[in-house]
Amino acid sequence: MNKKPQILIVDDEPYARQAIEMLLMKESYELFFAEDAHEALAQLDDEIPDVILSDVMMPNMDGFELCQRIKRNPKWNHVPIILVTALDSKQDLARGLEAGADDFLHKPINGLELRARVRSMLRMKLRHDELQAALQMRQDLSNMIVHDIRSPLSTILIYCDLLEAEMGGNVPTLETIRGEANRLSSFLTDMLMMAKMEHGRLMLSQSQV
Repeated sequence: MNKKPQILIVDDEPYARQAIEMLLMKESYELFFAEDAHEALAQLDDEIPDVILSDVMMPNMDGFELCQRIKRNPKWNHVPIILVTALDSKQDLARGLEAGADDFLHKPINGLELRARVRSMLRMKLRHDELQAALQMRQDLSNMIVHDIRSPLSTILIYCDLLEAEMGGNVPTLETIRGEANRLSSFLTDMLMMAKMEHGRLMLSQSQV
């Protein structure tokens, strides 16, 4: 059974949380609520949602700072954030983008727009999750290939040493086998290192999008 998309709604006003809940109640979402930014961060430690809807104007820590903190945390920075605001100046929008917001929703909230933007962010999250799964699968495959080839190579090198000891000295053929086995082992090490570097680069690139 597919898991319901989880939406975290952050707003210090009870009526605002209730209004968003009413507008999303017919959707197949699991809704979570936080009364302020600090509670939202605490909830993120326990459960990472698929989308975050956060008000901007909140006491103690506003939505801009909350957004910055989330985007700076590698565990959470992939979660799309929609900032809900009554502010409409270009400076405020620029500040939100600099904080890492993925989308904006202006008050008063329109139900059709809210649902459309949430669906858009869920698609973004799904693409991220699919890419992460593909990257992990490729990394696992690289590890498996290297392991499966390196094991018999180690056996070949051991038998080269044993045969050389039995034959009482350097044997050109065994030296050739040993050299080729070591060369292949070095190649496998380089291949695994390159795969890990590429995996890390793509992960970083995805987190910066």
